[in-house]
Amino acid sequence: MSLTPEQIRQWLKAVPDPEIPHVSVVDMGMIGDISVEADQVRVELVPTFAGCPAIRLLQEQIGEVLAQHGAQAEVEVVYHRAWRPEDMTPEGWAGLRKAGFALPKRLSQDPQELLAEVACPKCGSEAVSLVSPFGPTACRAIFRCHSCGEAFELFKPPV
Repeated sequence: MSLTPEQIRQWLKAVPDPEIPHVSVVDMGMIGDISVEADQVRVELVPTFAGCPAIRLLQEQIGEVLAQHGAQAEVEVVYHRAWRPEDMTPEGWAGLRKAGFALPKRLSQDPQELLAEVACPKCGSEAVSLVSPFGPTACRAIFRCHSCGEAFELFKPPV
């Protein structure tokens, strides 16, 4: 079997983000370097947050997908490089929008700037208020729209 990192990456598009099933771990930018030696594959998993409770599940799912294709996998969680929103694919950003998340208007290392310019993903209004800087997970903030009255989550990159 002659495997390539590109083929592995395509197979891993079948592994969804556990919290956002519209988006694969590849499109979320969570797959780092991939190396292949014979049928042994080493995959770097770059979590969006170091304390993500789904890391173990993701390692198992990645291993299962590769095993289905006859490859033995070593899935290494890496912390020497941080996950960056810039690593997401256009499909990843589109999947977040489809899941109903507001997205930062621009990427910034300043948390105040990330939370300052937010538009409601349902009606587009910028008349919104921050309810909590943390939602069900650390990578989300909760807002309320004053125009349509809906609560919504902002997917925020780590700072």
